[in-house]
Amino acid sequence: MTSVDVSVLLVNWNTCAETRRCLASLPDAVTEGLHYEVIVVDNGSTDGSLDMLAAYRDIVLIRNSDNVGFAAAVNQAYAHANGELILLLNSDVRFRPGALAALVRFLRDRPEAAGVAPLYLDSHGAVQQHYMRLPTFRSALALGTALRFLPGFRHVWRAHVMEGVDFSKTQPVPQPSASCLLLRRGVLDPERVFDERFPLYFNDVLLARTLADAGHQLWMTPQAVVTHTLGASTGLLGESKRTAHRLDGLIRYVRLTQPRRRLRILQALVLLDRLARRMFGVRGQLRLPDLWAAIRGGLGSLPDIDRREWVVILSGVGWERWSAGEHRQHALAKTLSAGRRVLFVDPPARRRCWRLSVRQVQPGLWHAIAPNLLPCGRLLPAANWINRRIAAARLNQWLDRHPGARLLWLDEDLSTPVAGRLGERALVYDVSDLDWTFARPWNRWHHRREMHKAVNAADLVLTSSSVLPRWLPPSQYPPVTVPNGCDPARFCPEGRVTESVSKLSGPRLGYAGAIDTRCFDGELIAEVARRRPDWTFVLTGPSTRAGRAPLANLGNVHLLGSKHFDDVPAVLRACDVCLIPYRLGGLVDYVHPKKLYEYLALGKPVVATALPALAEQEDVVHLADTPERFIVAIDKALTSSRSADAASQRRAVAMSHSWSVRGEQLRVLLGELEGRRR
Repeated sequence: MTSVDVSVLLVNWNTCAETRRCLASLPDAVTEGLHYEVIVVDNGSTDGSLDMLAAYRDIVLIRNSDNVGFAAAVNQAYAHANGELILLLNSDVRFRPGALAALVRFLRDRPEAAGVAPLYLDSHGAVQQHYMRLPTFRSALALGTALRFLPGFRHVWRAHVMEGVDFSKTQPVPQPSASCLLLRRGVLDPERVFDERFPLYFNDVLLARTLADAGHQLWMTPQAVVTHTLGASTGLLGESKRTAHRLDGLIRYVRLTQPRRRLRILQALVLLDRLARRMFGVRGQLRLPDLWAAIRGGLGSLPDIDRREWVVILSGVGWERWSAGEHRQHALAKTLSAGRRVLFVDPPARRRCWRLSVRQVQPGLWHAIAPNLLPCGRLLPAANWINRRIAAARLNQWLDRHPGARLLWLDEDLSTPVAGRLGERALVYDVSDLDWTFARPWNRWHHRREMHKAVNAADLVLTSSSVLPRWLPPSQYPPVTVPNGCDPARFCPEGRVTESVSKLSGPRLGYAGAIDTRCFDGELIAEVARRRPDWTFVLTGPSTRAGRAPLANLGNVHLLGSKHFDDVPAVLRACDVCLIPYRLGGLVDYVHPKKLYEYLALGKPVVATALPALAEQEDVVHLADTPERFIVAIDKALTSSRSADAASQRRAVAMSHSWSVRGEQLRVLLGELEGRRR
């Protein structure tokens, strides 16, 4: 049997992609004749890592059902190691060609060296500072508190992190990072590598101190180069939990290496420092229970967490408005929650709100009401900016307690001040409407300015209509049209029928939506109703006085008022034809009405004004632009309403435009976005 030169010990915790890239870089990192083995411990991952690792036949895979902590997992791998050299390797490290061979060659050429680390580069090729001196009491104080910014401690801190040292030269390093550290087996404890009392941080610091106390020396060499992503696993914890575990490790280290009185001084100063941060609202605050546990050095191991990405949706439509109609924003939020965690944040309320309120509404989906301290935010840019920044700070605190990567999703222009404030990896701007067209003429500049900022900042711009991009300013990448959709199960042909509507004389022509002057063409419906008194018009939805005015005194027009969204299908089932009488021209004919697919899902013929976005659906929609043509189109629709085949065709079109189909489209787009951002 071939002897093993190097045992590679790697711990994986929900870093499937990083671990795959790390393993793929290993073969080119060695030279012929260098034999190595790879031992991977998976710490209860839930991101598909196990399936990926199971495909590798040349590794030893140890599966933990729970997260036992980083130190314990390394020790598990060490127990299976056969090599004379032990490589401690993080999953977010990628070797440059020949890097591992260079590390092995270094130890063989320098028998006095106990271990060696490579030169670390970030993804852009810049040197990462991963070499430090062992902590003294003063540097521990600088590390754990803001004292490092004061003149008396600043030089201590700089000395600790070896600031100004030229790492382009081979040299001894008291404490190199263990992200990629090759060690001689003979200098290690036969039973373990790390002290398991340090589950996450400072286990490598204690190891370096133990080796130094035994007279061993660690080195770094720029002849071996690796790329380091930095914090692939610990980044999943969120800033506050990561900080708590780092403080916990520092306290444990000082407890083992310093007199008791110094430990008490450190604990007191850390407590005062953190309380002061809370008082002044500094970002990254710790919850008091976590702070107290960290100061006592009793925080424990890494938690098992839901590591799915967060999609934070700052919407212009409140969640409670769902009862009046499932808006695009609500449907997409529910669709995205199938594979991600979604935090749906309402727009600022009219009344002042002092606290962040979050509740879970279904698996994977949370609804938040953010603080809103200043009135008139929609009218006053300064008030809007302050309100949004305060909301961002509170949302950050909540998200830090529920860690995971973040994607920011905006569908309201005025939420743009939050962009870049949540630590998001990317920004999606979903344009379902032109918000400035809803504003008063004197306030439209405010909305249009924020729209320009959102488009410029967005990594992905979505539009609900193929016509909308021409209304938008230039963006980094071409806008992608993701049209509105429907829920075919809710709008199925079979089901309850509203009896009061079915008793009206026919034929019955139905409309569900707002009856206003912005979109709804009341003059068109009134003219058609006057010319065809034998037709009955059933209009369901909220209405304004101006919207109702053209319909006054028309006996064949019935206004049913607002209905709960669950009751709308029953009203429309009693109708023979469904209408989309939207105004043409002006500021709103960019729309691609969601109700089109809801009508088609019911199998109903649809007559609509000739909106530009509906031209591509002309085979299933009757389009008209004048009262005369609208009447002709309705006559044709009434004829087709008696065809079962035509109804099935309309239903099939609706199925191809369901929200689940839109969800698949979004998953592809977000996957491409993630690849583009790497």
